[in-house]
Amino acid sequence: MKKSTVWLAGLLALITLTVNFQLVLAHEEITVGDYTLEIGWLGEPPVVGQQNAIVVNATTTTDQQPVEDVSGLIVTVSYGGQEKVLTLQPLGEDTPGQFFAQLIPTIPGQYTIKLGGTLGGTAVDAEVEPEEVGSTDTLQFPNVADSTESTNTGVTNWLIYLSLLIGVIALVLGGLALRKQR
Repeated sequence: MKKSTVWLAGLLALITLTVNFQLVLAHEEITVGDYTLEIGWLGEPPVVGQQNAIVVNATTTTDQQPVEDVSGLIVTVSYGGQEKVLTLQPLGEDTPGQFFAQLIPTIPGQYTIKLGGTLGGTAVDAEVEPEEVGSTDTLQFPNVADSTESTNTGVTNWLIYLSLLIGVIALVLGGLALRKQR
C-alpha cells in the first residue's frame, strides 16, 4: 500500500470523527427568549435515597453572560403524578448564573422538571427530563445479598459448632450416669 493512500485514509477517518463528534452531557439545555438554561442533577449519576439537587445554569444567549436574578423562575419537579415546587438558591459566590434546589429522590425512574414564571421579563414554560434516577445497587458495594449470605453462613456455622458441643456434653454426662449405676 502506498503512503499517500494510508495518509488519505487516515485524514478521511479523522475528518469523519471530528464532524460526527458529539459531547454527551446528562444536562438538558433549552433556550427561552434571550436566555439559555441548562438543567440537570448536581450529583451524577442520581441515586435513590442520596441527597442531590436540581441545578439550573442561566446565561444570556448572545454573549453567554451569567444571569444573576432568577427570582421569577418557578421550578417544579414531578414524578408519577406528584409535584413539588423547589426553591432555587445560588450555587456559590464564585459561580454566577448557577443555581440549585436540594432534593432527595425516593423512587428510581425518570423525573420531569417543569420551568415556569419569568426570567428577565421573558415568560418561561418548558419541561425537561434530566438523567434517570437509578437504584442504590448502581453504586452500592459490597453487594447487600453477598453480605447477608456471609452473615447467614457465619450464623449457620456457629449453630453447627454449638450443636456438636452440646452433643459431646450429653455423651459425657450419659457415660458418667451409666458408670455411677454400676
